[in-house]
Amino acid sequence: MQMSQGEKEHLTFSLNHAFRPATPINRKDLFQGRSSQVASVLDAINQNGRHLVVYGERGVGKTSLANMIALNLTNPLTDVMAPHINCTSIKTYSELWEAILSEIQFISEQREVDLPIAFQNWTQRRQDQVYSPIQQHDARMAMSALTDEMTVVLIFDEFDSLEDLDAKLGMAETIKLFSDRNVGCTIVLVGVANDIETLIEGHKSVERCLSQVKMPRMSRDEVEEIVVTTLALPDIEMTIEDAALHEISRIAKGLPNFAHQIGQKSAIEAITEGSRHIGLPHVQGGISSALDSTQGSIHAAYQRAITSTKASLYKEVLLACSLAECDEFGCFAPKDVRSPLSRILKKEAKIEAFARHLHSFCESSRGPMLLKLDLPGRARFRFANPLLEPFILLKGLNDGTLTAEVLAATRNKKDKQRRMF
Repeated sequence: MQMSQGEKEHLTFSLNHAFRPATPINRKDLFQGRSSQVASVLDAINQNGRHLVVYGERGVGKTSLANMIALNLTNPLTDVMAPHINCTSIKTYSELWEAILSEIQFISEQREVDLPIAFQNWTQRRQDQVYSPIQQHDARMAMSALTDEMTVVLIFDEFDSLEDLDAKLGMAETIKLFSDRNVGCTIVLVGVANDIETLIEGHKSVERCLSQVKMPRMSRDEVEEIVVTTLALPDIEMTIEDAALHEISRIAKGLPNFAHQIGQKSAIEAITEGSRHIGLPHVQGGISSALDSTQGSIHAAYQRAITSTKASLYKEVLLACSLAECDEFGCFAPKDVRSPLSRILKKEAKIEAFARHLHSFCESSRGPMLLKLDLPGRARFRFANPLLEPFILLKGLNDGTLTAEVLAATRNKKDKQRRMF
């Protein structure tokens, strides 16, 4: 039966609300995958004296995981309070705690939940005093008063954006203080980092009371689960053929926002034709739409990386980097670039022919597009901004530099185990 214009508009509206390419997930029914990470988070929260660090590359869904904390927390005996703040505009330790306390007040008013009398008294005493910055002992007293009657989890998102080292040191010492004094709340630090030491600036003294949740990129199965589950929502009820689904999961490179973006655009292509079933041609049409809607800064960074006054292979080498076999954190070696570059060029590529391109991508004149990690006995690279990887694939497919056959032939070395990107 032919789809009416009204049906098309309703479906498009529903798709635009269900797929979230630009914003973190904040609904349980839209959050897919990451079951082991969610379990690790909840396990840490249920242990007295344990606090939590969630870390990984940009774009892997750390904020969405943080949003799920409040939605998954339950306690039949007390109210649950899980204030969630972003640290990007915060400069000092005191501002961190002023922001989290303000969020607690906002949540209590929104949910019409009375805060404990002891906490209200502490707040009133501070208001009656001449302003003074919040210190660690203030944070301890406030949270001790609050947790007498509530389950409390404090979420500090984008913690890596906090530039003040004294503020980071203060938070590390606060975590240790809360653990030593058995303050009954859990602090969760969320941020971009390769390891926990990077996020907490090497304050090893707090590692004993921190649980670490490393957020790798999604496997292809998890990416496909996002698309299939979202399309199956009651107000959408669309289907997708396997070839189209596999194309999306290959392009997304384990980054959930691109799974949302390409899934959304492909579905809209199908709806435009009056179909509730997404095929490979719809995904190919969605690629062009996804490129048009990608941030201008991504386009600019790409052009800066590949532009050259002479004939060069910058575009092809960069495309091969985005196809390279890599580990779960997006790192690859020069040898991993050779095979996809050979497929793109349709001739054998030797490392010495493109090694200078890799190092050039690490220079500020080209972004830097890549970051070099000097590991014992070998050099490895990763994209400075992981969101560029799927974009480069989209560009290659759109301009014909990358064929569907080359994309399909490129498999990660761990594909057999977890169908990684």
